This record gives sequence, structure tokens and C-alpha cells, in this order.
Amino acid sequence: MEISQNCLNLVKKWEGLFLDAYLDPVGIPTIGYGTIRYPNGKKVQLGERITERNAEFYLKHECDKAAEVVSRLVKVPLNQNQFDALVSFCYNVGTGAFERSTMLRKLNQGDYQGAANEFPRWVNGVVNGVKKPLPGLVSRRAEEKKLFNTASNQGKPLLKEESLQDRVTWLEGYRDENKKTVVVAWQGSEVGEILTLEKFDKEYLANVFPLYKNARYFVIAPANKPIPAGERISIFGISDIFKKGQAPTLNRVLVRGTQGEDVRILQVRLKDLGYYSGKIDAFFGSKTELAVIDFKRDYFVNTNPDSTVNLTTWQQLWGEKPAPVPPTPPPATTGKNYLLLTKTNRQDVYGCYVLNLDYFKNGKLEDRLEVCCGAPGRQYFRTAAQSRAMTGEPLPEGRWYVNDIIWADGRDNYYGNIFQSGIGPVTVPLDYLEPGTTERSAIEIHIDWNRNYGSPGTVGCIAPYNIDDYKKFITWLRDTDPRDLYVDWKLGTCPKP
Repeated sequence: MEISQNCLNLVKKWEGLFLDAYLDPVGIPTIGYGTIRYPNGKKVQLGERITERNAEFYLKHECDKAAEVVSRLVKVPLNQNQFDALVSFCYNVGTGAFERSTMLRKLNQGDYQGAANEFPRWVNGVVNGVKKPLPGLVSRRAEEKKLFNTASNQGKPLLKEESLQDRVTWLEGYRDENKKTVVVAWQGSEVGEILTLEKFDKEYLANVFPLYKNARYFVIAPANKPIPAGERISIFGISDIFKKGQAPTLNRVLVRGTQGEDVRILQVRLKDLGYYSGKIDAFFGSKTELAVIDFKRDYFVNTNPDSTVNLTTWQQLWGEKPAPVPPTPPPATTGKNYLLLTKTNRQDVYGCYVLNLDYFKNGKLEDRLEVCCGAPGRQYFRTAAQSRAMTGEPLPEGRWYVNDIIWADGRDNYYGNIFQSGIGPVTVPLDYLEPGTTERSAIEIHIDWNRNYGSPGTVGCIAPYNIDDYKKFITWLRDTDPRDLYVDWKLGTCPKP
């Protein structure tokens, strides 16, 4: 079974909405609608802040997880109200407590009323070391019991769409004519997706497997077995997506213990690219050393990287700036300044499609960034009318309005305070304009700030991969102040610029 909106409304009512983390009555750091762990498993910490959009996404995610457990544990028929009440109960007390409860035992014996009478027993909390009833829990359990016992006015279940990746049952590996690794994701006997790893890297392959949580095994295809026909999705590492510019001069080799302006430049560059999280102190210490090793591991494949920064490493930190590639087919040039977001057939190693965010100046393509949008496993690209709230999918097709830049800790401060772990130090809100209307709201353009901390992708916002790319995006906005963003997923509803 799936929850209804009645379940979400009930949880929202009793949990309340808190965008800043706080301590709940028993001392656990909590945020949003009672969230104590983010979807990536990280515990909520005091000092963190989220948006209302994130809070609703976390709520739906946790309720869906609780719904799966209730569906598995309950062996007797339930109506929608009974199911919603049990999910609300589990959201609050935990599915483990429900699994061990007298409520579940009575319910599976067919004693529905006996199970309902168990709700009022779950009203205690520990305050200052003393277990006692909490008034809020007393009222909540009374409302959950009432919903459980209500036979009429049942809610309509919120049907959860199974992703393509979730339907995959097994994986098969091939080598193509260019000696690249190809992974075919099978849905039984039908091909689901075909992935090409653009370079051989065991970490690429290791990141592919978690995308298909229901795949039971991985096999190597016989050498003479042809690769199935179909579109292939290219898989790139994040290091292959970074855009770079002109390298400053380096007059010496940098090693651990080195100090000076060139070390400061090194630290800023590594931080911009997402490798360094320490202080910008111009001292080549242990954190700088580890960041250099991580960078060299990404960029110098099949080597045993050390922390020495010579001229080769220094130049690789910046590299050459690739020329912008015009989209196909190009939009009509009308002399306008605007942004255009389109989809490629490439995915990063986490399962998010690589998107092109283009800057048009006076109607001509001026520059391009590669960005991501939406959560892994939720990469559905829809029209405004089809796109639903709280799905974690990419923003819908159409024309959007680009609002002003908002900084968490002052103009151009990328290293101070942040809005929250998923957004980072700066954001640009978007408003949907046309065609028609959409359920989606609170969409922004921000850095994929927690990508390197186990939570890649976004809830539906557009996200450059690192600070370096976001700085380039800011230069676009300050150059001509473009206010129109056209999102074109080739579905036929995006207005022409």
C-alpha cells in the first residue's frame, strides 16, 4: 500500500515545521517535519538550516520508508485510513518499535480494536532522565487512533512511480570495440539501460552498482556475445566535468611544509574544485596533502599518487578552457540575453544526467556549464503539468524567471556561512512563468554542496558541481543580467527564446 495526503497532513500537524535544527523534547537534533537523519543517512546537527522544499522531500522520503515496513509486517487487510494511521505512528516511534509491539501482534491476529487500543500506550518520553507522558504525544495518539477507527472519507493513495533503475534485476558487463567497459542493466529479459564507462576505473564501476538496488547479481558476458542494441549512456567521473581556466605561474615544487602565496593559491583552487575543506592559511599541511593526493588520483589514472605539486600537477589543476559547443538544433537568435538548460545522454557516476546550462548574450551562445538537477534514481524529465511536488525530480520544462543572487554570508563569500548542507553559501531562486502552471516551487540554482559528503544531486534545483563553476555562473548574471531561463527537455512545451 501507499500513503495518502491524509498521512502527510497528520505528520505535518504534529511534528510542526522547523527550518533550523533544534533539540526535540528528548534531546535529539531534529529539523523539518521531525527529521533526525537525512536521506543519505547523515544525522541532523544543530546549526543546520534547510528549505521548506527540502523538509517536504525528507518527510515524503521517510513516510515512504515507513510505509514499506508497515506493508511488509502487517499480514491482514487494511483500509487506507488504518494504513495512514500506522505510518504516522511509525514515523514517530520508529518501525523497530512497531515490529516488536503488542499493537502489531494483535493486528495480525485480526483483533483490529485491540490494536487500536494500543495507541494510547505510546505517549511517554524521557525528560531529564524521567519517563513520563508528553501532552503532545497524548493528543497525537488520540488522533491516530481516531483515524485508524474511521471507515469513511478515506484518502487517495499517492502512487509512487517505480524508477527505471528500480526495475533492473541483473547486470551484465561487456567490452566494446574501443576496449571500454559497457554495463547492460536488464529488467528480466528486457534491456533497461546501457552504460558506457568512458575510462576504466574500478571506482566508476563500484558507483554503478548502487544505482540498481534490486539487481541480484553482476555477470561478465562471454567474449563472443554481442552488446545489445540501444542508446548508450556515457558515464563520466566528476573530475571529467570540471571546467578550468588559465593557470597562474609556479616557480617551485610544492611539498608538505611549504609556505607562501603559491600554497594559498593551491588551497583556493583545490577548495573551488571540491577537494579541500581546510583553512586557506598558505601552509601545506596534512589536509592540503590529502587534497592533492585525491586530485591526482582522479586526474592521473593508473598511477600511485603522492602529494608533490610540480609543474605538471599545477597545470592540470587549471588545464585548458574548452570552447563552448552550440546546442543542436540551436534556438532562434533574437538578440536576447538568456539561459538555456538542456539534457545530454551522459550521466555522472551517481546516476544524475549531465545537463548543459548555456548562456546566450545578444542571442548568441557565449558560454556553457555542465550541471545536474534532481535526485539520483528520480531522473524523470517532465512538462509543467506532469511534474509533481515532493518528487525530487528535475525541474519541469518551460520558461522560468531568474531572481537576484542571495548570499548566506556576504557578497562573493564562498567560504563563510552556508544556507544548509545541500545548498551552500549562495543561491539564485527561480519562479515558474509559462506555459500554464506547475506544482513545483522553491526551485533554485545553487552549488551541489554536499555531493562529496554522500548526497549527490538535488531535490529539483539546478546545481553546478563546484565553486569554480558557480563563480562563472555569477559572472554571466553580472554581465547582462539575464532574467529568462528556458528549460527544454525536447517535450514540445518550452517557449522559444
